[in-house]
Amino acid sequence: MGTFLSLSSIVGKTKNEVVNSLTNYAKSAGGGLQQEDIINSDPVDYWNYCIIEEANGNTSVLYPDDFTEWDDSSKFISKELEATVFSFHIHDGDFWMYTLFHNGFIVDQFNPIPDYWDDNLSKEEIDSWKGNAQTIAKFIPSIKASDIDRYLVRWDLDDEQDSKAYPTDEFIQEDWQLIDFMNKLKLPYPVDEDENPKGQSFKFRTKGKVNEGKAERLEVPPFCTVCGGVIGKRQYSAEGKPATFIYLLGGWANGVGAYYKCKSCGAKYPF
Repeated sequence: MGTFLSLSSIVGKTKNEVVNSLTNYAKSAGGGLQQEDIINSDPVDYWNYCIIEEANGNTSVLYPDDFTEWDDSSKFISKELEATVFSFHIHDGDFWMYTLFHNGFIVDQFNPIPDYWDDNLSKEEIDSWKGNAQTIAKFIPSIKASDIDRYLVRWDLDDEQDSKAYPTDEFIQEDWQLIDFMNKLKLPYPVDEDENPKGQSFKFRTKGKVNEGKAERLEVPPFCTVCGGVIGKRQYSAEGKPATFIYLLGGWANGVGAYYKCKSCGAKYPF
């Protein structure tokens, strides 16, 4: 089995701000966050711990090995801190991907193999995972789109690539290319090359997704936060198909990942 890894990288926020927000997320999900040193082991056991590191004015959270709610926690932190947050994931050593949140809304996403789980995805859904370097540059003014756009390309697992996106990179087109991407954005990776924590360790636990059992309808802004365009009224499921809703207890029950999207740039707004 390959590498499975998840982390949140929060732009422009301190470690203390992120710790407070992640604590609130954990509590809302029936768990908690408590500072605690990792018991010495070789290799280091990250099963129940997260590592939080601040550097270059940004903060990253490396989640426990068994944590599966990285998008939920990233969205929560983004909304609560009114911040730009990357939700990163490495899947089975095959590829890396991200979802980018701003103020709790999805503004960009990237997966180099978007049809990895489903060969029948529509072209619209595949295109929605292309990633947009210009969008990232809008939310991180210190970066130029040309510094990162070569990472945002589609991969073919059957066609091994041994070239790097940029000459100064450490990794080729592989899962750990994520580190090169994070370095370009000055986002810290909380573990060193020997898998030792560089940041502060915390015992972290949750009991499932936030507000599980009662869906809440999220507020959608009147205009796109990326380009200022009009957000369409058509509703889509995570697969890019019309979503089905059931009115329930004053809220809306809908499929996971349902969204509206901007008519101009395609930015997604979950609800």
